[in-house]
Amino acid sequence: MADRFPDAARIAAAQDAVLGLGSTADEVTRNYLALADRLDRTPAPVPGAGVALAGSMLRNVTYSLLLHNETLPVLAQFWSAAAHLADGALTDADGQVLQQVFAAPPATPGVPADNQATMFLALICGDARWSRDVDTYARSAAADRAAWPLTAGMPANIWACAFWPEPAEEPVAVTGEGPRNTLILQNRRDNATPWEDGLGLAEVLGRRAGFVGADNGGHYVYGQGSTCVDQATVTFLTTGRLPDENLYCTDVPQR
Repeated sequence: MADRFPDAARIAAAQDAVLGLGSTADEVTRNYLALADRLDRTPAPVPGAGVALAGSMLRNVTYSLLLHNETLPVLAQFWSAAAHLADGALTDADGQVLQQVFAAPPATPGVPADNQATMFLALICGDARWSRDVDTYARSAAADRAAWPLTAGMPANIWACAFWPEPAEEPVAVTGEGPRNTLILQNRRDNATPWEDGLGLAEVLGRRAGFVGADNGGHYVYGQGSTCVDQATVTFLTTGRLPDENLYCTDVPQR
């Protein structure tokens, strides 16, 4: 989040005359943190949505919209609307932005509404053992909150996984033994799967994998404006060939 957030903060700063969030990325960040703290203490009801915007929801929406470059302008508008909502000065334009952000996606016939959330928990909780020490989570979250205020301790906090049964099997050992048939795509500023994790996986797999890194933000790498990334991906998918060495793509236009 610390790597990715400035991408959106710069977009907001460029529209300070309209959004009023600050004229620099640092100023936008300070105002965002102050707004999150304010909403932690006093959530603001969202007209017509049946929910109140608390600091945790502000952070969750921010995290989600940072996953895509194309939603960064919407995120900047959302921050402005959230600030006006907290001030009790919501405009019609703000209301439209909030309605867009909080609109529920259309249901898929035959798929439970909580399908994505439950499958995500099944994957994460079933993959490895989680500590059951609640006090340790509390201490870790407090330390994390102080060190990384943008996420307010969430990455270190307790999950439902702490109360799930033990995994049925031991985690699979990831090693460099095996066929060379894996392509790793990784953005430099990804708030969901960090750059360091992509490099770490490439190091563990060794010659089994090819690594393609992009100087880009967001969670999605292929088809996001880098010819360098796309060519390496298509080559692998159509021929099975991987880059001989780690490939670093810098041809994405910077915002």
